[in-house]
Amino acid sequence: MRAKSKTAPNREVARRKIRSLRASSTPQYLFVYGTLKRGGKAHSQLRKENGVLFKSSARIRASLYRLHGEEYPAAVVTSAPNRFVKGDLFILHNPEKTLRDLDEFEGVDEELFRRELVDVWARGRRIKAWAYVYARLVSESNLIPTGIYSSH
Repeated sequence: MRAKSKTAPNREVARRKIRSLRASSTPQYLFVYGTLKRGGKAHSQLRKENGVLFKSSARIRASLYRLHGEEYPAAVVTSAPNRFVKGDLFILHNPEKTLRDLDEFEGVDEELFRRELVDVWARGRRIKAWAYVYARLVSESNLIPTGIYSSH
């Protein structure tokens, strides 16, 4: 019989953590398309010290609007076949804290945006991720046909 390694308990703890992350009903991904994107003026809200890491460029099936008088865009989920919003996909290593902070930043309690699970296409794969979609009417807004938000 082999002697047990002192690191064996640590490995087992790590395996349990990985299994619990896989079994978690909370998605570990976040899709952003506006000021939270890399290079965006609010990107600092996605703090690396909170375990938010860039995964890849991605897109969701939605329409993107420039809101009159605002410095941020609005995505509205659609079933239109050729309508996509392009943005960034991030991995969340501490989703509960990160999403709680982002809910406040995005005005979820004020019903400005709502957090939804959406299908995201990244690197040829479809996965589920959280995204903040606009929760108000966009009748006074201009469609951004490219689906790409730029603050310029």
